[in-house]
Amino acid sequence: YWLLVTTEGVYLGRRAVVWMYDITAHKYDGIRQFDAVDERQAIARPIMAALKDQARPLLLDVATGTARVPALLLNEAAFQGQIVGLDAAGKMLAQAQVKLALLPDNRRERAMLVQQTADGLPVASARFDAVCCLEALEFFPDDRTALREMARVLKPGGFLMTSRRIGLEGRLFFGRYQTRADFEAYLVDLGF
Repeated sequence: YWLLVTTEGVYLGRRAVVWMYDITAHKYDGIRQFDAVDERQAIARPIMAALKDQARPLLLDVATGTARVPALLLNEAAFQGQIVGLDAAGKMLAQAQVKLALLPDNRRERAMLVQQTADGLPVASARFDAVCCLEALEFFPDDRTALREMARVLKPGGFLMTSRRIGLEGRLFFGRYQTRADFEAYLVDLGF
């Protein structure tokens, strides 16, 4: 249970993690049951507040999955930016495409989905106004490399929104767990 469910196969390697997400992609949103009001408050509003001075911001959503962040933002009338959703799992991106297809054309066309890992982003440096990576760092083979890449593609003064598991769930990621202080210190070392 710990190996396959709690840590979602991370100790079996990247291929196993991608495979597990691919086989559950069709029911992922149902499993997670994100609350729309909470998501808007905790994710959409802080991103929009950070980007309020940008007329048409460009945002990278690393490990976008089923387009949780792109769908949230593109459903906000005030958000006029573009979003690149990046994920290694092709079937998760297929579900993301289905979700984004429900948006009006003028919103849907502002999202692009790319199948790619986070440890070697095929993007020029200082390209994005914001980078988002939620509930995913523990699953990357090297979260520090991924974070360095996110920092590299972020414009100076840009906005980073990321998260890590905490508490008992976080500690079950043996060898990958970081205390809040350690994680914050690493982000400071990256220039945040």
